[in-house]
Amino acid sequence: MKIAFYHRSVCGGIKTHVDALSYEFKRLGHEVKDIDQYSLGSYMLGNPSGGISYGFDFGFSLKKIKREVEDCDILHIHHAATSSEFFLPFSSICSELNIVNTFHIAAGDSLSGELAKALIGALASLYAGRSKKFISVSEEIAADIRRYTQGWGYGDNGNGTETVVIPNGVDINRFYPRAQEQENDKGVCIGYLGRLSPEKNVINMIKAVKALESDKIRLKIAGDGPLYDRIKKKEGEKIEVLGYVEDAPAFYRSLDVFLLPSKLEAQPIALLEAMASGLPVIATDVSDNKYFVHGNGILCGTTAKEIGAAIKEMLNEDLAKMGIESRKIVERDYTWDKIAKRTLDVYKSVV
Repeated sequence: MKIAFYHRSVCGGIKTHVDALSYEFKRLGHEVKDIDQYSLGSYMLGNPSGGISYGFDFGFSLKKIKREVEDCDILHIHHAATSSEFFLPFSSICSELNIVNTFHIAAGDSLSGELAKALIGALASLYAGRSKKFISVSEEIAADIRRYTQGWGYGDNGNGTETVVIPNGVDINRFYPRAQEQENDKGVCIGYLGRLSPEKNVINMIKAVKALESDKIRLKIAGDGPLYDRIKKKEGEKIEVLGYVEDAPAFYRSLDVFLLPSKLEAQPIALLEAMASGLPVIATDVSDNKYFVHGNGILCGTTAKEIGAAIKEMLNEDLAKMGIESRKIVERDYTWDKIAKRTLDVYKSVV
């Protein structure tokens, strides 16, 4: 099978997802072609090396896309690609090729979350009946897609595009638990790895840790983003801000607990990486986090008080047992080879 990925190549979850699928498909003998903002010559608004950015070409790249995919069996669009993804449903490409869309958009109960849902609705409505299948990395977002498309007379109960859920995966050979002899003896080290931006709610996480009376708690923050300077100033006896880390697996193995304080998420890869690293997890109850935290961690609200209460509760838990359960969950359901097989099954159902 020959597969074309149309996506935005920027460091982050979408690129990790596409790169992992591409590797697995090639390993299985399939041909894979990448179409991104660089091959299309899109104008990048934002930070092209990572974070919030987007490629603008206003439909002028449609001819390039058509040339690239003319000998392909599948065109797999990963939102966000470039602005041509909004024009593509009106081109002949949709009638000539099997199109599959994956939605990675983060959503949550906030103004930003509502705007994200509106964007999901617009894209789903544009491609409903034109694409062969929709894939969502999130159960919560899939429910929104079905609701939007049904409202237009399409979707799972209509005559249009079915939505299936295939989450992100994790490389369990790269992310693995630390050896027993490496156990920390300096209290409990809690860590966060991810973008330092408002929706990630890192400030409330810091407030929660600083408010704890225990001197046994340390917090390590890894990542970069628009709030880096503000967060760096909050370093202290309990808080260490590392910035971008080259060796993410080693960072996870230096922790005792992983904490994901986000206000918005789709299906966070960092959560799976931490679980593969054998860590108990604390995660806010947004989007699909609740499907990944069962017997291996604690769900909480997004306020500093709620995050602090979850940390206190975690200190009374069997961290080793929870960490073992985290690893079992990803080994059973979320390795990239399993995710690739599920994606290939979608392709085979439409070719």
